[in-house]
Amino acid sequence: MKALFLTSSINTNKEDGFGNKIPIEFENKNRILDNFKKYISRYDNFLYIASNPNDYEKTDLYSSIVFESFDLTLPFKNYKVLDNRNVKDAKKLVKKANFIYLAGGHVPTQNKFFNDINLKELIKENKRVVICGVSAGSMNCADIVYSPPEEEGEAVSKEYERYLKGLDLINISINPHYNDHQVVTLDDLDVKKDILLPDSKKKSFFAYPDGTYILKANNKVMLYGLSYLFKDGRRYKFSDDKKKKNITKYDL
Repeated sequence: MKALFLTSSINTNKEDGFGNKIPIEFENKNRILDNFKKYISRYDNFLYIASNPNDYEKTDLYSSIVFESFDLTLPFKNYKVLDNRNVKDAKKLVKKANFIYLAGGHVPTQNKFFNDINLKELIKENKRVVICGVSAGSMNCADIVYSPPEEEGEAVSKEYERYLKGLDLINISINPHYNDHQVVTLDDLDVKKDILLPDSKKKSFFAYPDGTYILKANNKVMLYGLSYLFKDGRRYKFSDDKKKKNITKYDL
């Protein structure tokens, strides 16, 4: 792996007046476009790895938007999707990829798919690939993935697992789409007060909004944009938007 991007979201689309998602040229928010250009050396093969390997309709919808957005911004020659329709070709597709996009979705579902195809080992064979995680895709890049409940019933379930075996591409856990001023509830619980803060006593993590990302490359880990650190049951503002911070020595 040449470089790893852990994004909350890349703004690849906008909604028209009817609620349809229209692909757009994505912005250089916190210099992400500059950094893509810096580390992507070849633009031959783009591989989109699905979050749910069986939800073909949703995968086709979102992958087509991502492909068109990159075609407008950083065009590649070939675009491929990896899910259960072509899982037998996983090794070949990952090995040939110049850029791998790990899609967003339900963290445990994607985590199982990654482990089922042994993606951790497949990625090791491609030393020059640039990997970009989005939301769940970013979360599953950690060695130990912090997977907070997100669907109804998960927050109160005794069987739901919040810590999963990840791709081990980085030793940092993140919580994406975070808005410090927004109150989010799940199963009648305040997500920040009743889930994230208590869980941070067991494992620390960074929480950040769309537009912020972490870049691991050249033996350095840099955080670009606004972020918060959840640690020991407390929340701290860690970095500001339009700024970058070296977090190489952090182990979360």
